Amino acid sequence: MLRLYWVILCLVYSGSAVSDQKVYRWKDKNGNWVYSDVPKKGSEKVKLNTNMLTMPATDTSILAPNSTTPAVTYKAKITAPSDQQTLRENSGSVYVNGLVTPRFANGFQVQLFLNGKPAGPKQTSASFALRDLPRGEHKLQMKVFDDKGMLVAQSAVTTFFLHRASLLNR
Repeated sequence: MLRLYWVILCLVYSGSAVSDQKVYRWKDKNGNWVYSDVPKKGSEKVKLNTNMLTMPATDTSILAPNSTTPAVTYKAKITAPSDQQTLRENSGSVYVNGLVTPRFANGFQVQLFLNGKPAGPKQTSASFALRDLPRGEHKLQMKVFDDKGMLVAQSAVTTFFLHRASLLNR
């Protein structure tokens, strides 16, 4: 029924004025109604009432493909250790936790930098374990890379201080 309505609507609004148009209908071999402005043997003339065919305007902009997808802004943050924190760990092991928001997409990777140098390979988790660090001041930064290897976010530099027993006292 809706199909029929659209066919009639298209025929009414195409070409010249409605009063000059003639529309004919007949059933095809499958029993479907066919409408045309050209009569066929056995067809009947359809009387169109334009008052019945008016429709309010509809916003179809949501149907148009959106060529510009909004860019996602990623943020990275080191959550542990906190900036300026002092850690006392004689083994030199430090566990670093980070947070990426929003949750990073498939194929994204995170890499930790210790004192400006990579602390290991890129990985899919924002948790890191550093082993046998020397005592003293250290700087951490976390970087997030997309599936093409492009940098999409990086954390602020976090400074922490590691206290270990002196090698002379062991």
